[in-house]
Parts: sequence; structure tokens; C-alpha cells
Amino acid sequence: MALSTFNRYGNINISDTAVAVIVSRVALDCYGVVELVSRRLSDSIMMLFKREPLGKGVKIVTMDNRIFVDIYVILKDGVNRDAVIENLKSSIEYKVEHITGMRVKSVNIHVVGIKL
Repeated sequence: MALSTFNRYGNINISDTAVAVIVSRVALDCYGVVELVSRRLSDSIMMLFKREPLGKGVKIVTMDNRIFVDIYVILKDGVNRDAVIENLKSSIEYKVEHITGMRVKSVNIHVVGIKL
């Protein structure tokens, strides 16, 4: 399902895939995040053929023009886990709201592992 809004420029539709790409870029720029982990079989199959899936490790659900984000990450060893998670949440909320103009209702960070 896509996000839809209307402003002085007209009707704007943003796909969930585009939001997932934004979230994945923000997450990889955050200090302490090593990589995103795919949680779908289709992403794993694409990786076998050397193709990086768009929005890997990100699940976006949109309801009533509200965005719900689930993200699966691997953190760097030795970082403060709680600080990285809070920084990641606030960065994702700010960037997605700023770029799309829609409200982010929740961001759920799932730490899958720690990489040395």
C-alpha cells in the first residue's frame, strides 16, 4: 500500500518500497549499525544471484497515512546498544517525516546480532 497526500503541488503517492529504501539508507549511516538483516525468503534468493534487494531488513506498514517501521539490524561490538537504538529511532523518524511529510507512528528496532 502506498502513502498518499495532497498539497498545493497536487496529489502525491509514495510507495512502501521507496520509504524502505530511505529507512535502510538512514540506518546504515547511523554509528554502530554494521548491516541490515533480511527477514524475507525473496530477499535471500535475490542475494544468491548477487542482487542486493531494495529495503533489505526493513518492513514498512502504512495505515491511515501513518507509517509503522520494523527494522532488523546487526550492531558493532563494543557500542552502547541503548544509545545506538535511540539514535537510530530518532534519525529514522526525523528523516522519513521530513522527506515524505507523513507521520511515523512507531519504529521497532530488532537487534539480530553483534558483529566483532
